Amino acid sequence: MTNSGFQGGTLVLVTMSDAAPRVRSIAAPVRFGGIGVTVLAVFTAVILTIPGLRYDYFGDELYFIAAGSRPAVAYADQGALLPLLARFADLIAPGSAVTLRMPGIVMAALAVIVCAAIAYEFGGGPRAQLLAGIAYATSPLALTQAAQLSTFSLDATLQAATVWLLIRWIRTRRDRLLILAGLLAAIDIQVKWLVPVTWCCLLAGLAVAGPRTLLMRRAHWLGALVFAAGAAPDIWWQATHGWPELAMSRVIGAEQDAAGGGPLACLPQIIGLAGLLGGLLGGWGLWQLFRWEPLRPYRFLLVTALSMIAVVLIGHGRPYYVGGLMPAVFAAGAVGLSALDHTRWRCWIRLGTLTAVAGSLAIIVTLLAALPLPRSWARDPITSPGEFALRSDLYGPAGWQELVAGVAGVYRTLPADERAHTVLVAQNYWQAGALAKFGGRYGLPATYSPNRGYGFFGPPPDIATTVLYIGLDSATPALRHQFDTVTLSGRLDDPLGYPGVNRKVAIHTCRWPTAAWPVLWPAMRQLTLPLGI
Repeated sequence: MTNSGFQGGTLVLVTMSDAAPRVRSIAAPVRFGGIGVTVLAVFTAVILTIPGLRYDYFGDELYFIAAGSRPAVAYADQGALLPLLARFADLIAPGSAVTLRMPGIVMAALAVIVCAAIAYEFGGGPRAQLLAGIAYATSPLALTQAAQLSTFSLDATLQAATVWLLIRWIRTRRDRLLILAGLLAAIDIQVKWLVPVTWCCLLAGLAVAGPRTLLMRRAHWLGALVFAAGAAPDIWWQATHGWPELAMSRVIGAEQDAAGGGPLACLPQIIGLAGLLGGLLGGWGLWQLFRWEPLRPYRFLLVTALSMIAVVLIGHGRPYYVGGLMPAVFAAGAVGLSALDHTRWRCWIRLGTLTAVAGSLAIIVTLLAALPLPRSWARDPITSPGEFALRSDLYGPAGWQELVAGVAGVYRTLPADERAHTVLVAQNYWQAGALAKFGGRYGLPATYSPNRGYGFFGPPPDIATTVLYIGLDSATPALRHQFDTVTLSGRLDDPLGYPGVNRKVAIHTCRWPTAAWPVLWPAMRQLTLPLGI
C-alpha cells in the first residue's frame, strides 16, 4: 500500500507493504540535530541538579539505601535495580543526596534526547526536534524525575526509549529493534512493575491501529522471550512471598485518592505534569496522530496513550504513570506544527510557540529558584495526606535528625547491659530508613520495620528481648499483646512538623516478646504507610 510520509517539512510518498517491509521513503531522512539536542540535554542535567542540592532525603530514598544493603533479586514494591544504584551512590558519596539522585538526573536528560529522536523518526527537522526536547526539559515531569530518586526516575525514560524503538521499527523495519525493545523492557521490570501494563496498552494500540504485522514478526516474539527471561526472577520472588505487588497496587490507589483527590483530579494532574509547552504540544500531537496523514503509521500511539490514561484513572494510579508516553506525544505535536507552515496562521503559530517556550522556561526557572520555600513560612499543621504531599513538595522533607536524636535520647536511658539485647522497630519504613541511615552517628542498634518492603527483610533476632518501638500512639494496644511490658518513654510532636517523622511520634520501650519473632512478625507486617493523618 502507499502512505504519505513527512520528511524535512515536505510531504512525500512512502511505499510500505508486508511483502517488502524494508522499503523506505524515497526521500533522504532529515538531519538529526545532534549538537543542539546534546547541548540542551547537558544543560537540562545541570539545571536539574539544583533540587538535589537543596532538598533533604525523601523517605523513599532512605528506604532504597537500606534495601540496597540487603541485595535481592526483587523487593516487595519494586525491582532490584534502584536499591542497588542507591546503595552504590551512598557508598561512593555517603550523605550526598545529589549523588543519590544522579541516576534520575541523567535519565531526565536522556529523555530529552529521546524526545528529539522520536521527532526525527516522525520526519521533523532540527527545529522540531529541539522544540520537542525543550518541551520535556521544561516540564514538571522532568523536574519530578530528577528531584528525588524514585522508580519513576528510571522507568519514564526506559519506557520512552522502548516506544522510540517501536516507532523506529515502523519506519525502518529493522527487526533487531524489536529485540532491543524486549531487552529494555526486561531492564525496566527490574525498576518498576508498571511496564507490563504499558506493554498491554501498546499491544492494544497496535492491534487497533496497526501496523499489526509487528505482532507477527519473529523478532517481536524473541523480544517477548527476552522480557520474560528478565521478569522471571521478579515473578519467582513475588510468587514465593505472596504477591505483595498486587496488594501494593490497591494500597497505592487508596493513597492516590487520599493525597491526590482521586480519578477526577488525576487528569488535570497529568496535564500539569506536561507543563505549558508540553501540554500544548501534547494536545496538538494527539489530534495530529488522529487526523494528519504523515503520522498515520504511528496512530497506535493515540490508542496507547488514551488506554494508558484510562487505566490510570480507573485503577486510581499515579498521574506520572503515563510519563513514558509523553515524549512521543510531545514529538508528534512538534512535528505536527509543520502542517501549519503553509497556512495563513503560520506567523501566529510561530509567535505562540515562542511565547510558550519563553513561558515554560520562565516557569521552570522560577520553580528552581524559589523551591524549597523557607520552613519558617509554614504556619499551619499538616492534617491530611494531601497537605503532607504539598508541604513536602514546597518546603522539602525534614525532621529526620530530630527523629533519630529523639530515639537516641531514649536509647541512652537504658541500662548498659540491656542495650546489648535491644533493637529498634519502626512502625513505618520511612522512619526505619532514617534510623538505619543516621543511627550510626548515635551508636544506635539495628533497625527493623514491619512496614512495606522493610517487613520482608525479616524480623529481629531471637536475642532481641527489648525493643524501642517508634510509631503512633494508636499502636499501643497491639504492643501490649505482643510484649510483656510496654512503657511510653518519649515523644516527638513538633506542631509544624511532619506526621510520622517528627510529629505524632511515640517511642515505647517494649520488653520480652510474648512469642518468638518469626511468629509475631507476620501479624505485625502491613503495607499501608501509617502517618497518623
